[in-house]
Amino acid sequence: MIQKRFDALPSGAPSIINASESHMALVLVLDVSYSMEGPPIDQLNEGLNRFKDEVCRDKQTRDILDVAIIQFNDSFEVVQDFVPIEYMQPIQLEANGATKYSEPIREALRMVDERSRFYRRSGSEPYKPWVILVTDGAPLDNIDAVVREIADMQNAEKARFIALGVGDYDSNTLKRLTDVVFRMEGTDFSSFFNWVGKSMRSVSTTAPGEKAPLPPLEGNVFRDVSDI
Repeated sequence: MIQKRFDALPSGAPSIINASESHMALVLVLDVSYSMEGPPIDQLNEGLNRFKDEVCRDKQTRDILDVAIIQFNDSFEVVQDFVPIEYMQPIQLEANGATKYSEPIREALRMVDERSRFYRRSGSEPYKPWVILVTDGAPLDNIDAVVREIADMQNAEKARFIALGVGDYDSNTLKRLTDVVFRMEGTDFSSFFNWVGKSMRSVSTTAPGEKAPLPPLEGNVFRDVSDI
């Protein structure tokens, strides 16, 4: 499997804003396999870029939220390493290839754990980081090990893992990964990213370790309550 890392920050971007304040890390793990071609990938790109703009309108959230983006098919790339959200680069993902989950998820877990350590070294107590998986298919690789790794991270309160199923996604597989699985009807990601943005704003009003009230789902996004 080929992994490409883009560790350099965008020109002029600080590694962190207001290091003495609490910060939150968000990693988006995005399926760019061939089945996402056309409207799904186009609207995912649009939703991502609008998400940045909308979050940055709220200064409190903008100053605490750091974002990283991993794209995956049968390999994966870190297309945006952690950066304060206002310095997030425009995203233009392209769809091709097959679907393998384990390595990109494992990388996301490693990244949020490392980022939390970075915050503490900087003098900041971190909020619990979020990892969000977006996929429209079933993986070709064995996910047994990464299922255990997610459970270990969540049980230790080191991460929150959320999955969004798009199109003909595999509900049973996503529910093996996490008990927080959403489904999206159609290909318009605006309601989902609006929910993520509102959730980040809610977190920003609490102290690390406090449970932030999350907004209700809206539009074309629903909780997946189907039986496994």
